[in-house]
Amino acid sequence: MIDVIVPVYRGLDETRACLESVWSAQNQQPMRLIVINDCGPEPELAEWLREQAATRPMLLLENEENLGFVATVNRGMALSTDNDVVLLNSDAEVHGDWLDRLHQAACSAPDIATVTPFSNNATICSYPAFCQDNALPRGFDLASLDHLFAATNPGQTFDIPTAVGFCMYIRRATLQKIGLFDVERFGKGYGEENDFCCRALAAGYRNILAGNIFVWHKGNVSFGDSHNDRKQLALNTLEKLHPTYTGNVQAHILADPAREARLAVDLARWRSSGLPSLLFITHDRGGGTEQHCRELTDLLDGQAQVFKLAPEPGGLTCLSAYNLGEAASFYFRLPTDYPRLLELLRAIGISRVHFHHTLGLDPIVFELPSALGVGHDFTTHDYYPLCPQITLTDANNRYCGELGREQCQSCLKKRPAPGHSIDTWRARFTSLLQTAERIIAPTPSVAERYGRIFALKNLLTAEHPDALRGWASHVRSPRSTDRELRVAVLGALSPVKGPDLLEATARDAERRRLPLHFKLFGYAYRELQAGEKLEIHGAYETDKLAGLLKAWAPDLIWLPAQWPETYSYTLSHSFALGIPVLVSDLGAPADRVKQRPFAWSYNWQASPGEWNERLLELARQTPAEAASAEANISSATFYLANYLAPAIAAMPEKLPAVDRKMLAQTRWQPFAQGQKMRMRVLATLIDLRSHPALSWLARRIPMSLQRRIKSRLLGQAPE
Repeated sequence: MIDVIVPVYRGLDETRACLESVWSAQNQQPMRLIVINDCGPEPELAEWLREQAATRPMLLLENEENLGFVATVNRGMALSTDNDVVLLNSDAEVHGDWLDRLHQAACSAPDIATVTPFSNNATICSYPAFCQDNALPRGFDLASLDHLFAATNPGQTFDIPTAVGFCMYIRRATLQKIGLFDVERFGKGYGEENDFCCRALAAGYRNILAGNIFVWHKGNVSFGDSHNDRKQLALNTLEKLHPTYTGNVQAHILADPAREARLAVDLARWRSSGLPSLLFITHDRGGGTEQHCRELTDLLDGQAQVFKLAPEPGGLTCLSAYNLGEAASFYFRLPTDYPRLLELLRAIGISRVHFHHTLGLDPIVFELPSALGVGHDFTTHDYYPLCPQITLTDANNRYCGELGREQCQSCLKKRPAPGHSIDTWRARFTSLLQTAERIIAPTPSVAERYGRIFALKNLLTAEHPDALRGWASHVRSPRSTDRELRVAVLGALSPVKGPDLLEATARDAERRRLPLHFKLFGYAYRELQAGEKLEIHGAYETDKLAGLLKAWAPDLIWLPAQWPETYSYTLSHSFALGIPVLVSDLGAPADRVKQRPFAWSYNWQASPGEWNERLLELARQTPAEAASAEANISSATFYLANYLAPAIAAMPEKLPAVDRKMLAQTRWQPFAQGQKMRMRVLATLIDLRSHPALSWLARRIPMSLQRRIKSRLLGQAPE
C-alpha cells in the first residue's frame, strides 16, 4: 500500500484538478489517498473537500489550526508504519499509471530513498528547460506528454542531490531510519524535503529522478507572494546544516545527467508533430539578422518547427530549437562532427534550409541542403557574399561606390580577407546562391546588387514580416515653429551608420547657431562629443522607445547611414511612430521611404553643413495636416502566402531511427583555459574601444580587422 498525501491550504480549482487527476489515473499498485486541510482561508474549498470525502475514495483530515506544510505532511506520514508515501502538492496533476511507474523506480534498487518525476516547474527536474519554470510545449497536454516520457525513457533513472517536493515518493525504510521532516527548523515550509534528502544521503541512501514520468505543477499556490522570502530563509538554514548541499546541487547542474533523457523526449515530440521542420543558418552577432529570424519563427509558430544553426564561442557550432518555449541545444565541432550533425538533422526531419548568414561558420555547412536532399533559401541581410567588408564600405567607413573589380582588389590589399582575392571570395558563395530556390531580398536595390554580381535569376523581393504590422495611420509634416527643430537619431550606431556624421553635423549647427537640436536615442561605437546641439540618451529597451520619443517630441527622425543598408528595423520603428523621417539615399531605406508621406532621402555624400540646410529646408515647408499612410505590405505577404509551401511539400514520409548515443555526443564542451583568456581579452578590447580617450583609435582600426580579431578570439571559422 502507498499513501498518497495531498496537503491543502488554498486554491479550490487547483485542488479539484489535482484530486480528479488522482482519481482518474489507472494504477495496479494499491493506494490510500490522504487529503489534509491545513485550516485554510477558503470555506468553499473546505466544503468541497467534505462533499467529496462522503462519496469518493479518500481520507480527509482537517487540522483544527494551521500547522504549516511540514507538520501537516508529517501528520500524514505518521498514519502508517509500513506504507511508502507520495507527497503530492495540491497544485500538481498526474496521469495514467504514474504511481506504478514511481513505485517501480523506487524499487529498482534497495538504497533508493526518494523518487521525483519530471515536471514543467521543478527546478532540476524541469522540462523542457532545465532549472526553469515552463509552459507545456505547444500541441501537448499532460496526458500526451506523460505518454511520450513513458514511451521514450522506460525504466531510466538518474541520481539527483535532492528530491523536489511537488511530487516526492519516499520509501518507508528511509523514514524509519532517519525520521520525518524537521518541523522545528523548517516551520511553514520550503527546504524540508532538501534537508530530508541530505540526511538520506548521509545515511547511505540515494535520491533519483524517474525519466519516464511527467507530472504537471503550477507552483506557489499555497505560499503566494511570500515564497521567495521563505526560499531564502530555507537556503540559509540548509547551508548551516549541510555545508556541501549548495556545492552538490551546482555540481549536478553542471553535469546534468538527465540531459539526454530530456533531449530524447524533445526529439520524439518533434518527430511526432506532423509539422515541417526548417533549419535557419545564421551568425551569432545579433542585430537585424537575429531580429528577422526571431520574427519569422514567431510568425510560423504552430505551422512549422524552426531550428537554428549558429557559431558558438570556442569553435563550436550549436543547433538549437528556435520556437517559443523550446530549450534544446546540441553542440558540434565542425567539420569533424559533420556526420553527427547530419544524423541529427535527418532524425528531426529537416525539409528546408534557410541561409540567413554564414559568418563564423565552417564552409561545410554550405553542403547541408544537398546532403539532406532538400531545397534552400537565402536572405540578403547584408553584403557578406559580395564583399569581405560586409557593408560595401571603404577604410573611412563610407560607401565605396562599387567602382569595379580593381577597386575591390585595391581595398583588399589594405584590408585583406586572408587567403582571398575578390574573385575567390565571391566564388565561395556562387554555388550556394545560384542553387538556392529563392534569394529573398527586402527591397529592389538590394536584389539588383546581388543579381548583378552573381548573375542570379532566382531573386524575389519581400519586405520583412514586421511590415505586416503596417505603419502609423497618419503622419504629420515637420513642425514649422519658432523653436529649434528637434532631430532624433535612433539605435546602436556602428561606424557605418553615421555616428561621425551626426557628431560633425551637430558641431556645424553649434558653430553656426542654427535652430537645430539633435538627440541620439541609443549609443555609438565610440563616445560622441555631446554639446549644446547634441544629447546622448544611451541604450534603451525597444518597447520603451515610443514613450521616450513622445516625451521629447522630435519633429523628425534622421537615419544618417553611410552604407546601403539592406533593411533597417530602425526605419520600421520610425514608420510605426508616425514621425517624419529623413534617410541617406542608399540601399533599402531609400527604397522604402518612397512609399510613405513625409519621408525623404538625401545625398549620402552631403557635407554636415548640407545636411543641416536640408533639415532646415524641411522645417520651413508650409505646415500640412497629417497625411494618410497606408502601408504597402504586398511584398511582405509572401511570408504568409508562399514561404512555407516548399517545406511542406518536401516533408519526409518516414524518418530514420534515432541512435540515443548520438545525443550524448552533442554536449556543450567547457572552454579550455586558453579560450577563457581569449574571452577576457575580447571583453577588455570592447571596453577599450568605447573609452573616450581611445575614440580616435576606434575610428582608425578598420571594421574588417575588428571582426577578424573578434572571430579569432571566439575561436570561430575564419572569414
